Amino acid sequence: MRDRGELPRRDREILVALVRQFIQTGAAVGSKTLAEKLPQAPSSATIRNVMVTLESLGYLSQPHTSAGRVPTDKAYRYYVDRAISSWKLAPSTQAYIHERLRAEGGALERMMSSASRVLSEVSHNVGLALAPASGEKVLEHIKFVRLPDCRILVVIVSKPDLVETRVVRLEEGFSPLELERTEDFLNAEFRGWSLGAIRLEIFKRMEEEKILADRLLNNVATLFMWSELATEPPGSLFVDGTAKILDHVEFDDIRKIKELLETFEEKAKLVKILSACLNTREGGVRILIGRENSEGRMHNCTLVVAPLQYRDRTVGALGVVGPMRMEYDRAISTVDYIADLCSRLLSSN
Repeated sequence: MRDRGELPRRDREILVALVRQFIQTGAAVGSKTLAEKLPQAPSSATIRNVMVTLESLGYLSQPHTSAGRVPTDKAYRYYVDRAISSWKLAPSTQAYIHERLRAEGGALERMMSSASRVLSEVSHNVGLALAPASGEKVLEHIKFVRLPDCRILVVIVSKPDLVETRVVRLEEGFSPLELERTEDFLNAEFRGWSLGAIRLEIFKRMEEEKILADRLLNNVATLFMWSELATEPPGSLFVDGTAKILDHVEFDDIRKIKELLETFEEKAKLVKILSACLNTREGGVRILIGRENSEGRMHNCTLVVAPLQYRDRTVGALGVVGPMRMEYDRAISTVDYIADLCSRLLSSN
């Protein structure tokens, strides 16, 4: 039988009821159970027929011949897109989140670390927080200080971060006057720009010049683009609550646990997954269910992620990872609320 998109009302009600029952219990759901749960339910025989149809359409699977059915990732997607109810965190939970995150005073690294812990605690899943990459930081002020042996101390004041310093080693030396002129140029021209955008603009201006005849532009390129400052490492990734995976019956298979924990250890893959979620035009919370995840070892999981905003710029991500059988309303509301709060705290600092 071919799936033509929207399900008939009766089929939809049975599917949604089955998903909710499975999320609550973790046990395969039979027609008798659904007949007891559904108001004005059809007969068990009718429900069995509908379940057979839903299974043929890929919404359900049957673990054992005599057992009930369990939802597939397609069923969870249908449930999230069409049936999930609006759910708000309790006022006491909101107050707890505010207290935990405001205590960090807007310090980026500490806020991200706290956010991953709070996400895990409130959602009962693994919490993730991806801090802004260096290229996403917005320049407030830059300072160059000459050191011996053709080294330059670079002090960068940026938002939403605070202050960072780097020592770069160059093949040629710079006079104090050249360093002063270069930092004055960068601060006057590019204050409020992201570091990544500054690099692109410098490339553009160099292309327009065709030849590197402008000594100042030469110095800017050497100091800001062709030294260690040209690298853009990904933002720090904070992972909290991995032990909570053990609480879910879906991961009673030691092989599944091992694969998932290995994914958490390979943070570069998680950064790639989170970044891909944000590199779209879709705003707000995104949900990747089962095989929608690009990483094969997460095909038994759901990822709920939301952008971290600095004013009108997306600079990072917050989210949770758990089994497909998660409390979606709680997870979505938690991620949305904490991402919004962190974004407001960053933008107000």
